[in-house]
Amino acid sequence: MALYTKWGETLDYQNILKEYPRPQLQRDSYTNINGQWEYQIVKVGEGCAEDAWQKTNVPFPLGSALSGCEHILQPDEDLWYRHQFAYQPNNKHTILNFEAVDTICDVYLNGMYLGQHVGGYTPFQFDVSECIKYQNLIMVKVHDDSEHGIYACGKQRLEKGNIWYTPTSGIWGSVWLEDVSEHCVKKLKITPLFDDSKVLVEAEGNFEQMVVTVASNGKAVYSGVTNEKKYEVPMSDFHAWSVDDPFLYDLYVSTDDDVVKSYFGMRKFSSGYDSHGFLRVCVNNEPIFLSGLLDQGYVSDGLYTYASDEAIVYELNEIKNMGFNMIRKHMKIESRRWYYHCDRLGLLVMQDMPMGGMEVYDSKEVGLYPTLGLKKTMEPMRVIDSCNAYYIELESMINTLYNSVSLFSYCAFNEGWGQFDSDKVTNFIKQKDRTRLIDSTSGWFDEGNGDFKSIHNYFFPWFKPKLDHRIYLLSEFGGYAYLEYRHSICDKLYGYRKYDDKLKLDYDINRLYEKKILPNIKYGLSGCIYTQVSDVESECNGLFTFDRKVCKIDKRKMKKMNDSLYRRFNS
Repeated sequence: MALYTKWGETLDYQNILKEYPRPQLQRDSYTNINGQWEYQIVKVGEGCAEDAWQKTNVPFPLGSALSGCEHILQPDEDLWYRHQFAYQPNNKHTILNFEAVDTICDVYLNGMYLGQHVGGYTPFQFDVSECIKYQNLIMVKVHDDSEHGIYACGKQRLEKGNIWYTPTSGIWGSVWLEDVSEHCVKKLKITPLFDDSKVLVEAEGNFEQMVVTVASNGKAVYSGVTNEKKYEVPMSDFHAWSVDDPFLYDLYVSTDDDVVKSYFGMRKFSSGYDSHGFLRVCVNNEPIFLSGLLDQGYVSDGLYTYASDEAIVYELNEIKNMGFNMIRKHMKIESRRWYYHCDRLGLLVMQDMPMGGMEVYDSKEVGLYPTLGLKKTMEPMRVIDSCNAYYIELESMINTLYNSVSLFSYCAFNEGWGQFDSDKVTNFIKQKDRTRLIDSTSGWFDEGNGDFKSIHNYFFPWFKPKLDHRIYLLSEFGGYAYLEYRHSICDKLYGYRKYDDKLKLDYDINRLYEKKILPNIKYGLSGCIYTQVSDVESECNGLFTFDRKVCKIDKRKMKKMNDSLYRRFNS
């Protein structure tokens, strides 16, 4: 039986996710073509049958209740979409944008093959100026091997259960069109230079001059012109962005025939020593204690896709109101609007690279033995094609999320899953983005690189941190499980510690923080990440139920606990 969020229950299927999908490069031209499409599933290599088309709701992925089709795509199957839509062509270039399609996607418009995109987590686009008409037919073919392929798949599993979840094949991000001029701004890269009181704006496009304007609270505070593709904007007496004061500047970049709107925050992420000599995460050169939640990014009705923008805002506000100041986005890259809301609300983000591509996932070798401390190193378990795919998808993720104000750290590998050449991968990330910290190997199989000594501990007594040259982060802990009936799709409780009394659950979570987190701050603990935001299918260790209708703990007590952590850290 399908389990719906309140936003899924009231969803207007004629107006699905109509907000502008790309908040940091907006222009007036925007046509959303989400809505009711058609689909059919065929064996690989076979053609479509005209009488086999069925209805589905884009951009909810195959397998989700909101899509209208809960079929799980198999490796020997292809998923086809088609959709007819009207458009008003003009003398500009028309760009067809996809926010995310899982995994291998071939796109056709009015019989013309546009091209292929590989990778299930990042946006892509096609120039359709030569084939767009007043009446149009788009067709999309999708293939998804899930965990049996070489590409990132996160926690998706054909055989779901425990910590593995339903695969989400096909279109799961908005599909939209825009008209752009010949001399348009194609890309923007924004780098706050906090210590220098400047912001570096870099643009790509076929133009010879651009005007860069910065606005604060609706009023222009600076405007400059350059014949270069980059420009340093002076930001004297700037208003800094922080978790307590997430102030954002508006940014406008104009060419002869194009204007795009973006935004940025003046902030800096680094590591540094506090007054007691402990290495800490620093925001704007000031040490900060991280208290966060692990977030799988799954929802009960849309799986990878939230039913609405309001659903995202509600969840992030609830997290913020409980006193948490960060989220570790686990094994998934979110929609660009999700990061926008973190930016404006002041929630720091640690971003995992979604994993996959292992030849064999041996739960004993990769999970049980290192948990028990019986295994410290491992041999890579990826084929070379999967390693190459990892680098391509990693770079695409970094490029997509570079401008995010709240994203302070990347996580390259989690618990040895698909781990290879962690030192080289860490250096690769540093070359692509020097403005953020790196959790090279979260959990076990630590090779001593990256900015964090990143510990996972669910089962054993944990006392004084064993420090090295890196920031000490308890990047996963807790995972206490309670099954809230009528708000779950499972009938068997799964979690790291099980409860049948919700009051006892709440008491023990607070006691865990009191006994394990608070006392260790003075010994160098710099942050903690509780597992997790919500239940996901069989995994019932969330603070919220899978449908987000019930919070299992006292939110006010959690807020007081987080406030105590910050006071202890600053004392």
